[in-house]
Amino acid sequence: MFSRGGEIIHNIKVVFLGIYSIYILVWALPAVLFGAVLSLGDSKRIIFIDNVLSKDVEKLHANNNSMMSYSIISRFMRYCIIFPFIKKRAINTSIKFKIFMWINSIGWWGVISFSIYALLR
Repeated sequence: MFSRGGEIIHNIKVVFLGIYSIYILVWALPAVLFGAVLSLGDSKRIIFIDNVLSKDVEKLHANNNSMMSYSIISRFMRYCIIFPFIKKRAINTSIKFKIFMWINSIGWWGVISFSIYALLR
């Protein structure tokens, strides 16, 4: 059915999807917990993230709705999704913050890519 090269590529694809699926499952529980802590907890966390990643913090915080829990979690999700494109804004942050954002970015991109893959399949 498969040629030798096609079989190897198929096996690599299966292994990659399996490993990435495990990553998404392991990432999901802490991500949900952190999202709840971020959106319902102390606003210092999102203010720090806004200061590091937002283009215009004053304009963002001028809107009173920006500190509502639904706005905080959706803004954080957007930061995670676009982090690979805006990572240069986070110049003066610790390596822990960058690793944290990369872990969440890879997780959200996994959710997006698996959703698209499931729809196209």
